[in-house]
Amino acid sequence: MTQNNRERLRQAQADAAKQQRLNRIIGVGAAILVIVLIAVFVGVLMQNQSQQAVNSSSAITPPNATSDGKAVVVSPGVAKQGAPVVELFFDYQCPVCKQFESIYGSTLNTLAASGDIELHYRTMSFLDASLANDASLRAGIAATCADTVGQYSAFHNEIYAEQPATEGEGYTDATLRATIPARIGITGDSLTTFQSCYDKQATKAFVTTMGDLGVQDMQTVTKQVATPTVFVNGKNLPFSGLGDPSGLLDLIKQNA
Repeated sequence: MTQNNRERLRQAQADAAKQQRLNRIIGVGAAILVIVLIAVFVGVLMQNQSQQAVNSSSAITPPNATSDGKAVVVSPGVAKQGAPVVELFFDYQCPVCKQFESIYGSTLNTLAASGDIELHYRTMSFLDASLANDASLRAGIAATCADTVGQYSAFHNEIYAEQPATEGEGYTDATLRATIPARIGITGDSLTTFQSCYDKQATKAFVTTMGDLGVQDMQTVTKQVATPTVFVNGKNLPFSGLGDPSGLLDLIKQNA
């Protein structure tokens, strides 16, 4: 073998050894990368499972919810035997719902408090999709959290009082968790309980399900989804028959 051939052989051997070392480095690096990716995946999975467990453990049902999860009862336990069940479907971002509340809300609450009707409030949040926000859902969560401290009706009324003049602006968290509670007198331990419920979105599952069931019932009975809508004993109460609030009880009885 000539000198040149020996040199070429040594160079080829050196190049082969260098390539082998490079391949080993790449292989080790790839293995480490796979291990890191697996560790990250497992970490994220465990974090998500932990968060789901926390959310599940903090989930609550409002104390005055109906047994079927469709509504919150106003003035529970006082309805007279055979009193008609009045269900009001509404969305807190709906301007017409605010108008309806300003005209008939007080009368409905009075009839519920006297036991002449059993009043169910059914909160919808389908306007969130069309208005590109989550204000209806958050307002529903806030109202049902207020139910845990005995202030559902008062909170419900104040949400409408805070409804923005421009549809779609929604409600701020500060309005729902601080301004309204202060206005209706939720303080001390009750405020702590309410704000913890709101911050954890503890009633979110209930409000979401209530909305889904409401959409289903409206589609079944009226063939459309719109708010406000009123059912009396499961039947639609046509708004064409609504007049002065003083005649509301008679109208309800006629349609019961």
